[in-house]
Amino acid sequence: MSANTQHYHNRAVGLASPNWFWKLQLVSWTGILATTFLSLTLWHSSVELPNFEPANTLFHCTVGFLLSLLLKPIFDVAWDAPPALRSFIYLVAVAVIAGIWTLVRMETYIRLTGEHSLWSEFGGWYYASLFVFLFWSALYCGVKYFLLLEREHEKVLQVAAVHEREQLRRLHAEAIAKEAQLKMLRYQLNPHFLFNTLNSINALIRFDQPGEARDMVVHLSQFLRHSLTGDPSHTVSLHKEIDAVLLYLEIEKTRFADRLQVKVQVDERTRDALVPSMLLQPLAENAIKYAIAVSESGGVIKVRAYRNDDRLFLQVCDSGQRNGSTDKDTQSTESTGLGLANVRERLSTLYEDDYTLTQKITEEGGMLVTISIPFLLNNKTNNRSSHGEKVT
Repeated sequence: MSANTQHYHNRAVGLASPNWFWKLQLVSWTGILATTFLSLTLWHSSVELPNFEPANTLFHCTVGFLLSLLLKPIFDVAWDAPPALRSFIYLVAVAVIAGIWTLVRMETYIRLTGEHSLWSEFGGWYYASLFVFLFWSALYCGVKYFLLLEREHEKVLQVAAVHEREQLRRLHAEAIAKEAQLKMLRYQLNPHFLFNTLNSINALIRFDQPGEARDMVVHLSQFLRHSLTGDPSHTVSLHKEIDAVLLYLEIEKTRFADRLQVKVQVDERTRDALVPSMLLQPLAENAIKYAIAVSESGGVIKVRAYRNDDRLFLQVCDSGQRNGSTDKDTQSTESTGLGLANVRERLSTLYEDDYTLTQKITEEGGMLVTISIPFLLNNKTNNRSSHGEKVT
């Protein structure tokens, strides 16, 4: 429960306890006693002031205090009645109680003074009594309405607190589920890539190329260390992601030798942009699998990164022809393997609808994959003045 909710809860609990009514009685009738004493009892001169007047005033207020106790159950019973009926019951009850109090006050005063002609002034005495009990009724109803508003406000705060806790639990659960999904998608790449690489190492060993096999094992261990030690639910700087994909392509260069060429074009302004870790590797893997590996002459894989307004664009393009197709106007909308489907799902998990992933056949017959994501920078990014491109 928040501090604000606790504050209102404590106030409501204090008002909801039976003590609030007795506090109201004490304050209200003490005020009436003081007002009566100051305005009526002391109005007489010291010569005219009867000796019994202070005690008489105290007695009248005590009787009024006791009579007001009879109003409380009547008010409570009629509280839920329709407004018109409730008002009628309240006025009748106040009129009767005020009349009884007037009779008691006048009879007491007549007995003390012997002035039997006082009954002709009943209207004035009754008017004063009616005013006192109407004041008491207004005070009682006002406090009770305030009490109800406090209770309703407390309920609203409690409902809001419950809703907030439920929302926090839901967001926490969604965050855990999203992190688990990202890890599943991320680590799904490793067995796929490992299987292909181990087959290549096995082939190098069979063809008596131990040096190349040893280099490939070293590069593989470095790549696995890079991919397995990072948190897939986090983002990394683009230059680290470029290093990772270059490490992967270095492994594949051992396999394809001169058949594979790599070109990297990275806008200097984008080097510190944040991207999902291991995002480009499956795209490069698809290019190897569906373009370079099936071509006797091999080909070129180009990796490019540039910025356009508040968007970061990442491109992986190969120069090979897929399945012999050279239709320049064809745009492939289907996934070319597990890797691309994995990338699409990771982007959807991380960015929801704030990303695009497109594929199309280039004029040379290769496949161009373009990813657009929000351009975000690390807090530690240094402001660079260079706006050129780095070509590797």
